[in-house]
Amino acid sequence: MSATKDRTIDFVSQGYLWTTRLRAGSGDGQAATRLPVKVLGSRALLVNGEEGVRLFYDQDKVQRTDAMPSVVGGGLFGKGSVHGLDGEQHRVRKAMFVRAAMDRPRVDNLLADARLEWEKIIELWTQGEELSVYDAAVLVYGRSIIRWAGLDVDDQTRDWIATTQAEIVDGFAVPGPAWLKTRKDRTTMDEWFTEQVRKARAGEITVADDSPFQMVLDHVEADGSKLDDHLAGVELQNLIRPTIAVCRFAAFAAVALAEHPDWLDRIRAEVTERGTTIEGPVATSFAEEVRRHFPFVPMLPAIAKKDFEFQGEQVKKGQRILLDFYGTNHDERSWDRPNSFDPQRFLDDPSHRESDHFIPQGGGTAQTGHRCPGEWVAVGQLALTVAELAQLDMQLPADVDWSMTRMPTAPKDGVVPVSVQR
Repeated sequence: MSATKDRTIDFVSQGYLWTTRLRAGSGDGQAATRLPVKVLGSRALLVNGEEGVRLFYDQDKVQRTDAMPSVVGGGLFGKGSVHGLDGEQHRVRKAMFVRAAMDRPRVDNLLADARLEWEKIIELWTQGEELSVYDAAVLVYGRSIIRWAGLDVDDQTRDWIATTQAEIVDGFAVPGPAWLKTRKDRTTMDEWFTEQVRKARAGEITVADDSPFQMVLDHVEADGSKLDDHLAGVELQNLIRPTIAVCRFAAFAAVALAEHPDWLDRIRAEVTERGTTIEGPVATSFAEEVRRHFPFVPMLPAIAKKDFEFQGEQVKKGQRILLDFYGTNHDERSWDRPNSFDPQRFLDDPSHRESDHFIPQGGGTAQTGHRCPGEWVAVGQLALTVAELAQLDMQLPADVDWSMTRMPTAPKDGVVPVSVQR
């Protein structure tokens, strides 16, 4: 395989399958871990698996600053956000996210709130409302995470925020009208959140002292400064949007439950035994396998901070390092039968959850690396969804499918149930 041919168009056209096809055509036995490629007009190193993850998050060798093309990252994360920081700047900013999202009592309250929202959705379904699992999860996750964040808004505004944030995730990497809509939505959201920050700082609205919103307002940067109104609004969105993005996994979870009735029965029995749909071990393992098995993040970029060698490949300062997320989550060196859906793997070996080969939402550690600190929330919400759906007699359409070339992808039409009964 030629490393001089630019593969950007191949990635755009092949999506999640791009890296697998690259390795298959490389003729290099080491390609499972590292593969030199050319993208966006310059040389890059595509890495995969545990060793590739460790390199990607090695802060001595690799940086995230300026790695993501602004045409993509600006629409999703926002300019100046924590995702593009390194070193002390990143450590200090990230600590705010960890304090907000990795607080056990706060997460417990969020999940209890989300459970009540699922009751409302299920009532609509049983009355014949044609609402997809995807759209239902957008509302449930959005309403609960927005209240959790400390935004005191009416129901209509809350749902508008949730659906708009979901649309930003849906189109940020899709060329054409979807991307244009993402940019428009991004501008609208930035303006709205910036105004909320301005009002809070001017005393025009009240923000709860212990809320994530107040944490953003109070945050002090490594240089002793506070976030300006716009950047505070960006980071407040970055506390909210990743949870709403998990709605894609909710739709995949509905498909997985329909395809694996034995697991549906096990989850239903667990709920009966525990008396709650919140954080059951079986439902949680099912949720983790959904996150591993189904496509979400295809890959992310970083930049080499200096010259170094990685497994025989010479990496130059300024060269892009691309981490293959989908391939790492399906790496046969780390996973038994990686292409099979099997939640038992997480029940038998919970250590998978904190490993370098399980990276549905980032790798490294949440406290010091770029692993998403919202995983407690994401997994809790998804496990709750799995348990709630398992209690229903839900008939799904026979033609549920999804694209492996569109990024990000989701099941067709978000999975609209044919019928739902309690």
